[in-house]
Amino acid sequence: MTEFGSSEPFTLGVEEEFQILDPETGELVSRIDEVMGKAGPGIEENLQSELFQALVETTSDICADIDELREDVSRLRGALIDTMADKGYTIAAAGTHPFALWEEQDYTDRPRYDELIDDVQWPAKRELIFGQHTHVAVENAPQAIYINNGLRPFLPILLALSSNSPFWRGVSTGLKSTRVRIFDALPRTGIPREFSSFADFQAALDTLAAGGSIEDVTKIWWDVRPRPDIGTVEVRIPDLPTTVDESIAVAALTQALVVRLARDFEQGEERPIQHIPEVIDENRWRALRDGLEADLIRVGDDGEVETMSVESAVKDTLALVDDVVQDRGLKEEMATIEEIVQRGETGADRQLRIYEETGEFTEVMSDLVERTPP
Repeated sequence: MTEFGSSEPFTLGVEEEFQILDPETGELVSRIDEVMGKAGPGIEENLQSELFQALVETTSDICADIDELREDVSRLRGALIDTMADKGYTIAAAGTHPFALWEEQDYTDRPRYDELIDDVQWPAKRELIFGQHTHVAVENAPQAIYINNGLRPFLPILLALSSNSPFWRGVSTGLKSTRVRIFDALPRTGIPREFSSFADFQAALDTLAAGGSIEDVTKIWWDVRPRPDIGTVEVRIPDLPTTVDESIAVAALTQALVVRLARDFEQGEERPIQHIPEVIDENRWRALRDGLEADLIRVGDDGEVETMSVESAVKDTLALVDDVVQDRGLKEEMATIEEIVQRGETGADRQLRIYEETGEFTEVMSDLVERTPP
């Protein structure tokens, strides 16, 4: 059985996937190879290439708290923008590019990506999407499984708050998170089932490995997954928010939920009834389609079924983590979450509004570029 890695509990880190752009046209440019290995000290070790050369990923340092994470994410965004400017390019943060065509982009020449395309075929070839992944360190394997199970009903809320991909190939899709639906075409995606133990989780991985589907957990692309290799639980469902404030707020809410669930685990709390998988999956669909306007299904302790707004779901979630927010110094970030809900506009809504007002995707791109820097 794989050993569960050791990390300082509840430290955290964030991965952000950015679009590389021509600053004049807002079009994607396949230029990651001009940056990797040439970005300079202080950022080079935090950059990763991905399948498409028009995408660059930043990986934050392991941060002790949310203030340290904010500082590091701001540093990385600023340094990346400077690096790209030196090459004649810029970046933007959103879940999809509004009008780019995947078949016009270049793939990154790496064995890992060659293997991915060979394995997944057409779904991988069109995976021109940009997300945010938050890692939160946990204490041990049993706690990680409890937290992974417990996060599942909250994933649609995180998706609704972060939704930032309403366009695809020059078309308004009717979805607030087109990115998630595109990613769903890959195998081993979506919300994972509930695991009874770490051994149950490990057995699932071992079975897939024995069958030749995966080599390790990094080939499992669920919306949330334990990472025993580094001692974290990783939440992967959010679109990449455009601003630093919103990205950090989503990461902070993720951390607060992890800490809340860790405390519940230590106190021997049982999972609530709303972990019904069909309900979680339906809420995920509603969140990716409707964003903040979604009506989410809720099953009460007595089994009664009702619908609730995202606003109500966020309010209940913030009440649930209030003690963690106080203890961890997350009040500013939760105020940002409340602000998103109160104004009724996520990144997806803003993109749609700007396009409706101007009729120009270049205006949408200009706004994304303007709001991406720290």
